[in-house]
Amino acid sequence: MNLKINEYDKGNFYFDTGSTSLVIDSIFYKKQKMSFNKYTASEIIGAGSKTTKMIRVLDSIKFFANKNIFFSNNNLIFNLKDIHGKKIDGIVGFGNFGNIPFEVNYVAQKITLNPKINHTYQEVTIKSDDNFMYIPLNLKFANEITIQGDFLIDTGSNKTVLTSEFFQNKAIVDSKKETYISNGGVGGLNTGYSLFVPEVKINRYRITSQHINISRDSLGALSKNKNYIGIIGNDILEHFDIIYHPTQNKIWLKPNKNFNKTSRDLYKPFTLIETANIDNGWIVGTIHESSNAYQKGLRHKDEVVEINNKSVKKINLKKWNNKLKPNQRIKLKVKRGNKFIEIDTYLNVFLKKNE
Repeated sequence: MNLKINEYDKGNFYFDTGSTSLVIDSIFYKKQKMSFNKYTASEIIGAGSKTTKMIRVLDSIKFFANKNIFFSNNNLIFNLKDIHGKKIDGIVGFGNFGNIPFEVNYVAQKITLNPKINHTYQEVTIKSDDNFMYIPLNLKFANEITIQGDFLIDTGSNKTVLTSEFFQNKAIVDSKKETYISNGGVGGLNTGYSLFVPEVKINRYRITSQHINISRDSLGALSKNKNYIGIIGNDILEHFDIIYHPTQNKIWLKPNKNFNKTSRDLYKPFTLIETANIDNGWIVGTIHESSNAYQKGLRHKDEVVEINNKSVKKINLKKWNNKLKPNQRIKLKVKRGNKFIEIDTYLNVFLKKNE
């Protein structure tokens, strides 16, 4: 969302229903020469297995979304660009908007405040508190075992993840699975299993062959939780136009053109993050351990400086990622500390949805 903080310039703020705070990126904060009256040191646990230090702003912050004015009393300053990429200037949660209704349209990439609800939407009862919203889901696994429970609605996550409550549950993880290491939320670290489930059911809607993760975190949002058994991320939410009305404990769903789009076999072994520091390469944000890239030596947090003998500074990350195909060969030059490592790899299919 394009938001204006107090009298400062507008910035790109990620809309995150899993966040209770207004988070301002520290580089954006310095560039805008922002100033507040009261600060204090803070430490939080996000979606990951470690705590993160940041600055808490004790002032009430005014921000503008189009012609609407809002006030946030829960505010943080943290370096987001090294985790989420150079385009992010902050994070804003639905609680920062005073719990007014809003619509998220993934196809149009649009958020509408106070939307109109018509008969094309399916009403779904949810649970909510002052900070979060929870929706009931039913997951069917390859061995015909099903689990059902409440999932935290988290537009800040690109994946749907079961909490670590299920990590040692052999009844649901005996199908084909792969381990991964990933950035977890604001400064966290998340590890666990990736696997395909034959079906995810939301109300009367069924999504088939869905890729999900199971966390093994002992801390944070993905550890065992009494309020929910997992988080539902954009990988499933993007199948719908969604109207949220937290104060009524309801949402409204309408399938969009993404609804019949199924998950593909996993062959992209890692994700890369383009940070704000133009002198740095692309940082490995997620990597699957059964991939050929991992077996050849690529690791989480490595800095990729060249791909196929070309500097990443001369490559468009999004276009490059969209052109990747299974079994494609890639030569990487990686910086780790003060050392440079060359890795010849290929994009092997390391997790198939029909297994």
